[in-house]
Amino acid sequence: SPIVSPYGFTQQGEITPDYADTDALGIGNPIQVLLRSLNSTKTYKMNVNIAPVYRLNKHFTLTTVFDYNLYKGVERRYVPMKGTAARPIEGKGFSENELNSQVMRNTSFFSDTRLTFDKTFDTMHHLKALYGVRYLDNYYESDYMEEHNTGDDNNTIITGSNDFLSVDGINNKTKSLSNYLQAEYTYDERYMLTATMAVDGSSRFGRHTEGGFRFWKRSWGVFPSLNAGWLISSETFMQDLEAVNYAKLRAGYGLTGNDGMKDYESMTYFTIVRYMGAANGLLISNLANDALQWETTGRANLGLDLGLFNDRLNLTMDVYSSRTNNLLTLRKAPYFSGLGYVWKNGGTLSNKGYEASAMLKVLNNRMVKWEVGLGVGHYANTIEELPGGAYITPVYGGDVLSAVGEAAGSFYGYKTRGVFKNQDEAAAAYTNPETGVTGPLSIRNTDGSLTPFSAGDIQFEEVVKDGIIDENDRQVIGNPNPDLYGNLTSRFFVGRFTLTTLFTYSLGNDLYNYNRSLLEAGKDLSNQTAVMIGRWTGENQQTTQPRAVYGDPMGNARFSDRWIEDGSYLRLKHLKLSYELPLRSTYLQGITMWASASNLYTWTNYLGLDPDVTGGNTVYEQGVDAGLIPNTPTFAVGFRLNL
Repeated sequence: SPIVSPYGFTQQGEITPDYADTDALGIGNPIQVLLRSLNSTKTYKMNVNIAPVYRLNKHFTLTTVFDYNLYKGVERRYVPMKGTAARPIEGKGFSENELNSQVMRNTSFFSDTRLTFDKTFDTMHHLKALYGVRYLDNYYESDYMEEHNTGDDNNTIITGSNDFLSVDGINNKTKSLSNYLQAEYTYDERYMLTATMAVDGSSRFGRHTEGGFRFWKRSWGVFPSLNAGWLISSETFMQDLEAVNYAKLRAGYGLTGNDGMKDYESMTYFTIVRYMGAANGLLISNLANDALQWETTGRANLGLDLGLFNDRLNLTMDVYSSRTNNLLTLRKAPYFSGLGYVWKNGGTLSNKGYEASAMLKVLNNRMVKWEVGLGVGHYANTIEELPGGAYITPVYGGDVLSAVGEAAGSFYGYKTRGVFKNQDEAAAAYTNPETGVTGPLSIRNTDGSLTPFSAGDIQFEEVVKDGIIDENDRQVIGNPNPDLYGNLTSRFFVGRFTLTTLFTYSLGNDLYNYNRSLLEAGKDLSNQTAVMIGRWTGENQQTTQPRAVYGDPMGNARFSDRWIEDGSYLRLKHLKLSYELPLRSTYLQGITMWASASNLYTWTNYLGLDPDVTGGNTVYEQGVDAGLIPNTPTFAVGFRLNL
């Protein structure tokens, strides 16, 4: 608390060397917390990778990749008594201190074995075909324990005998198997055709899906693709175009599947619960959906590769259009089930976009070379079908809308028009569309009465013109998908020195700043940002920060465009300087020394720690800044030996 000293005082008002505990309002002393709390993390990792290659004869090759990965993490946390106020735990009592312990284990096994046939017929025909089997087995376990009130800050070991014992955990196992065939045919090194067929199975899906086929009592998805290429620059009619050194036209269409959801969601399962602090029980946590299956995306693309002016300028351009069916959606469970949300298939999403890149050799002398590149991309997705109608998914105190005609991951809340500077402005905020009579905007209380907004409150935009601000006035307030994204690259060679630079950028994407929604809410005794200094405090004050009222009875801090920001940025992502030593011998072919730095600087107007952020892996968490660790600057030096 900025108005409380971190030190203790005697009855005579003299400062003591001891740090204070909490103040009269229950605000803790962070210095005490730093001195007495415990936060430790230990990790153990091991990885084994084997990739043998066996050539059966000059046409057949057998290759395989075996990868085994082991990870273990041990976390321990202690929140002390000194420096923190006792906090209520609903249905249990008060916690004076807290202990947490968590152990995580992850083991995974991956193998990819393929048989390849490669042969040229009559010098004009070339065929490369392969058959492969890819297998993934991933196991993740997490064991968590928590208890409270050890009686002393010296007792920091979980014993199982303290108050409010709580145990939890995760035990997930995923298996997937893919059989795939691929054939690449080339005629006269000008015309290319590639056909692929994949048959995939995943333990995450049900056993009676509507797509694919059944085998070994499992459902399998079938995903074919076909791609063609034409090397135009090899045609005789291109020989007179000296400026064009290379030109290739590409086109293709293919189907892919996605199993991006949690394990066991197609099954009924139970979780353990603690009953009256004395017994364990089982609680149903999911309803079986044996028809739950993969999303299927069909994508058509058209591309062109160009090499111009003796390869001084290289261009790549692609346009694509895709359509995803059987969307994996997180829907609200029926009320009678007692569950929150369940995974279902349903809906269609279209996605159209383009990607282009250019690489220019600005200088190409013997001692000095300089290459610069630019990459740009754009996409726009739209939900086209959604059985059961629109639905809302809560994410970190905000809402994400899924509705026909809207982009995936759209933020859904209230739009604002500033702060009422005086009472007269608040009293005339609403105009009856039928009578023209003005009046205040209001909220409806639980007992049905209305409370009008006053001076210093946020003026929310009405969608339904009834003078009441409620859920019917919510609308789309942000889109996390960027208008443009891409990179800028540079490679500068001087003698044996090489300087490599990479910039990344994003333009036009919106971010939900969850941290600001807490630190600028002004609704409780928690610490706030310096923005609160400019909050509304008196009549006729012009400000964008509403008045601070304990409990926020008017909902000024509700999910609105106050917390939605422009996430555009330009970042110096990577910088590397290397030097190749002039060493050559029978056993040593060269030594390269290098130094690099990542995430050096970001140009952005975003108020959070990092604009390149996402709250999780699902589409609902895209563009959500939940306070995770940002991309921090990283520095490294090293060397590479070529033997």
